[in-house]
Amino acid sequence: MQQGQDMTFKHISKNHLQELIKLLPDDINIEIDENTEIEILTEEQISIEPSLYKPDLIVRIGNLILMIEYQSTYVATNEKKRFKVYISNFDYKNNENNLEIIFLVLSTAEYSKIAEHSINKWDTFTFPIVSLNNFNEKEIISNIEEKINHDKTITDSELIELALTPMMVRGRDNIINQFEEIIPLMSEIKYTSKIIKESVYAIALMLGNMYFTKDDPLRKKILGDFMHKGDFMQEYIEEKEEIAMQKGKEEGKKEGREESEMKGKIDLIKKQLNNDIISVNIAINELITMNCETKTISQITGLSEKEIQTITN
Repeated sequence: MQQGQDMTFKHISKNHLQELIKLLPDDINIEIDENTEIEILTEEQISIEPSLYKPDLIVRIGNLILMIEYQSTYVATNEKKRFKVYISNFDYKNNENNLEIIFLVLSTAEYSKIAEHSINKWDTFTFPIVSLNNFNEKEIISNIEEKINHDKTITDSELIELALTPMMVRGRDNIINQFEEIIPLMSEIKYTSKIIKESVYAIALMLGNMYFTKDDPLRKKILGDFMHKGDFMQEYIEEKEEIAMQKGKEEGKKEGREESEMKGKIDLIKKQLNNDIISVNIAINELITMNCETKTISQITGLSEKEIQTITN
């Protein structure tokens, strides 16, 4: 987990946090209205040791504490133990008012279920795993694209789902590709308010902090769009240009090698023709296989283009 999600998640409005909560199962009943107090507490989680990290989100919603962990892999036994420590540690260090604590995992690797870890016959730690596999990220993106093209209003739920689509696929490469696909869309959307835009970008930034290092070009692109900071955007553009130049150099080298190989083959065919090692027909067939144009074949064999066409026919 990279640093930064604590600050970015503070941009999520009550309405959008409510839309996020709507994705949870019905039996996790959390109500939010205009009078509900919401406070992000992730930064306040105290780790027992450096290797023990915080949950991805800790938020106080009225009189309860909601902890959310994002998982793109299966929840193993050691992770269940770690989750239990999250709750016990927070309850002991930060929960002076003995508020109810709800812990859950949003997963792209597993189906929705109740997971448990038994300490002994009296103490069993249970928590829900909420699967995002039920969502179709392609349909979500297609719907957003259609609404953008037809200048239709995009609902809060649709915006939250769009921001969460990187969590709806498996594998780091697929997740990064998903970010590559939604970031341009996020910048094209006509947001009805600054609060809505901040909420959507906050989720994308938080997820981005999970998968990208501080200097990753894609993270800088998200930051540049969200914070309107030219330095992030300029760094992103320069890095993309550098990558493109490097790619161009590699492609140029490849084309140079192919051109050199082609010239060597043609020179060999010329030599074989001059020494009567191969017939004109064989030479023509080989040159055609090398995708040489009729004009080039004419220059090599000394035949007219019409004669070459007759032979090939």
